[in-house]
Amino acid sequence: MGPTSLASQPPRVAPNGPVGAFMVELLVFNGSPFKDHWGYWVRSHANPDVGVELHATGDVRNGFAFEIKRSYDLKKNGNQPTTRLPLQWVDGRYFDEEAMLNNGVEKFDNVPVCDFEKSASQVEVPGPSLNSASNAVAPGRRITMRDCQTWIVESADQLVKDNIFNQDVAAYLHTIVQ
Repeated sequence: MGPTSLASQPPRVAPNGPVGAFMVELLVFNGSPFKDHWGYWVRSHANPDVGVELHATGDVRNGFAFEIKRSYDLKKNGNQPTTRLPLQWVDGRYFDEEAMLNNGVEKFDNVPVCDFEKSASQVEVPGPSLNSASNAVAPGRRITMRDCQTWIVESADQLVKDNIFNQDVAAYLHTIVQ
């Protein structure tokens, strides 16, 4: 197998990680007929369905905002991910579970409280990239669409740069972006 075929395979993640490590998953939400929505999931040690979702929320017309859902219970919310893809066990030193989970109280904010969140949040979320007819670009000029998937891929690169993610995680995300 060549490097491309290896990168297109999901990272191999053991069911149990090192003591104190946190499982980071990719949440995929069905976006049909549009692209799927992606977010990171950092599950708590006590319950894999309760944790922290980090994502770029919004749309290509209006732009996106960085959002962190703390003490978020995937089972109690109507919007269930269609896929939960384990990406990597990440060393516990990059997390502050008590602060991340807001002492067990659900809260949505955009303020990083640990090194993992700080690293991911260094990547700017996409602004508007879908032009209306009234502010169309010059004919023949290509528009680069940036969205939540773009943010995940770029933030994964930042997490690799900060030695938090393994390179194979970012490489895999690059291969599956829609």
